[in-house]
Amino acid sequence: MSELRVVLCAALLAGGVAAAVAAATVRVAAPEAPRVASVRLGEMTAAYTTRAAAEGKTAEDVRAWGEALETALGWVSRRHGAVLLPARAVAAGAPDLTRAVEAALAQFLERRTGGSTGAAPGDGR
Repeated sequence: MSELRVVLCAALLAGGVAAAVAAATVRVAAPEAPRVASVRLGEMTAAYTTRAAAEGKTAEDVRAWGEALETALGWVSRRHGAVLLPARAVAAGAPDLTRAVEAALAQFLERRTGGSTGAAPGDGR
């Protein structure tokens, strides 16, 4: 009977060690959840649309702005390690990265028109 107890204790001890190792592995290996940030996309788009109409921008200009906006959103998202959501989709508590997106957008548009050194926004080149 004592042999059975030894085997049972060994099995329980091995199971406990395996559970502890598994829990530690999950904690260490699990990627950190991305941060969430907001961008006032509606306001940015409305302001550009109004300005584009007043200035008589072409469809190509509008398309270029949209492509530069997508590039700026992706760049800011990667730089800040955040998932960007429209501000209207965020109830509260997320940082607003609209200014960062606007600055990156301006630099990407400037680069597109040939007025930049080709450095990414914030590279200091």
